[in-house]
Amino acid sequence: MFNISPQFANLGSEFYQLVNPEPLLNPHFIHINSPLVNQLNLGDISEDQWLNIVNGTLAVEKYKPLASLYAGHQFGVWVPQLGDGRAILIAEHKDTNKQVWEFQLKGAGQTPYSRFADGRAVLRSSIREYLCSHAMHSLGIPTTQALAIIGSSTHVVREEVETGAIVLRVAPSFIRFGHFEVFASRSQIKELNQLAGFIIDHYYPDCNNAANKFSALLDKIVNNTAKMVAKWQSVGFCHGVMNTDNMSILGLTIDYGPFGFLDKYDPNHICNHSDHEGRYSFANQPKIAWWNLGRLAQSLSLLTPAEELQQSLDNFAIYFNQYYMQEMGNKLGISNFKSDDLELLGELLNILERGNTDWTIFWYNLSKMEQDNTSFILDYVINRDELNLWLDKYLVRRKQQVLDFIDSQKLMLKANPAIVLRNYMAQNAIIAAQKGDYTEFECLFNALSTPFEMHAGHSNYYAYPPEDAVHISVSCSS
Repeated sequence: MFNISPQFANLGSEFYQLVNPEPLLNPHFIHINSPLVNQLNLGDISEDQWLNIVNGTLAVEKYKPLASLYAGHQFGVWVPQLGDGRAILIAEHKDTNKQVWEFQLKGAGQTPYSRFADGRAVLRSSIREYLCSHAMHSLGIPTTQALAIIGSSTHVVREEVETGAIVLRVAPSFIRFGHFEVFASRSQIKELNQLAGFIIDHYYPDCNNAANKFSALLDKIVNNTAKMVAKWQSVGFCHGVMNTDNMSILGLTIDYGPFGFLDKYDPNHICNHSDHEGRYSFANQPKIAWWNLGRLAQSLSLLTPAEELQQSLDNFAIYFNQYYMQEMGNKLGISNFKSDDLELLGELLNILERGNTDWTIFWYNLSKMEQDNTSFILDYVINRDELNLWLDKYLVRRKQQVLDFIDSQKLMLKANPAIVLRNYMAQNAIIAAQKGDYTEFECLFNALSTPFEMHAGHSNYYAYPPEDAVHISVSCSS
């Protein structure tokens, strides 16, 4: 069972309010992430117990459920109080490696921060979060993870009446930039200082040895955020709603709502149909991450002079460029990729954009390209002549490194997935699940577990999306 080790709960009542989950009607188990269960040393909990834990009818001993307080900038607009409106922290568990994990129910009913909403999550959005957080983890992208999902007969009203579900998600911490913003906006210096100290002591202890621990803390967060977003860009992931309350203090991908992976490469792609001005377009994600970090720096400036934080904030561009070049170099099979190579990469991206080229399929097949047979990759673009000219330069550059062609290819095959969770794939699993059939959900989960290899019998996962996939619309209710 759980090895309870409270950390966040010890911060005190200024940081959260106690709340009890509201069980769903006629709950049923949909899936449990067995590898994650084993990683967390929780294999002694039965499926029936997990069902009751996720549904809130079996309390975790020695822990009082809570919802945390935060604020945030939503689409750039300040909202002075948000908080866990449909998320409830039910445990803090220490595994055998002495790592503490927070367990949070999403969709378990109203909390003091629900703001007149029902605190529920529908089956549709729960499946999307469950599958995508698993996909991102399998791709090696920092993320919260989903441990279990249950469905029910509870009616939940969104654009239409749907059934409710609950996801049990897990992370070392669910603290966001908005946790700092709420105390800074209220001039609660004591709590702001307490929160910063908590983050440093539990997650970034080296900062205690720095000349200015607050600027060192910001630098760590800037670094981890830059790394996360660079990885997003490399696999074509669009978050869709990068509000400051959706930005993890640990650089984890958090709050899967209107996300989407690119099909055709379009740097201006907007995956959230509620984002009318394209604030959170694919190309804007690095800039928005930096803007959000600026809001965090603004909060920390109540603890230390702003000029001492500025260098840490300015480091974002340095860190992001470093990580982005590493990720894209790996995708190209160039181990010593440097700033001079950005022109070569830029030429390719322009070719892919003009050709409406499928992002995942192109890169995966570029990885499979043989040294003495490069012409087959031309079949994956419509502007063949442009790509053919680019290939000549690319192959010359690829030879100018210590890796031979085979080792270069191995590097690429570890960086270019065969499968990502495209919206139409998630939608197929959702439609079947709404009819009580979880077979597609299970197959997709398994395929996403090993994204860099193809699974026999599921060739559709690696094919071009159907023509009607472009009409799938996702919004903040997704």
